Amino acid sequence: METPFPDDIAQLKGLLREQMAANKILAGNNLLLSQRVASYASEISRLKALVVKLQRMQFGQSSEKIWQKAERQALFQ
Repeated sequence: METPFPDDIAQLKGLLREQMAANKILAGNNLLLSQRVASYASEISRLKALVVKLQRMQFGQSSEKIWQKAERQALFQ
């Protein structure tokens, strides 16, 4: 169901200004969220590398093979 637009130019301009202001706020929020996602992705990569390093230190090469096998299985599920 469409909302009828007013016929008055001043009212239409007001609606347009409100929409533009809302879009500006949403664009700012989108930028902040995108930066946060990039930061989280970087942290996840760092932590994965740390897990691999710690597994090698604790178990040697055999644990690395187990980790790779688990990752391959997760991709196919």
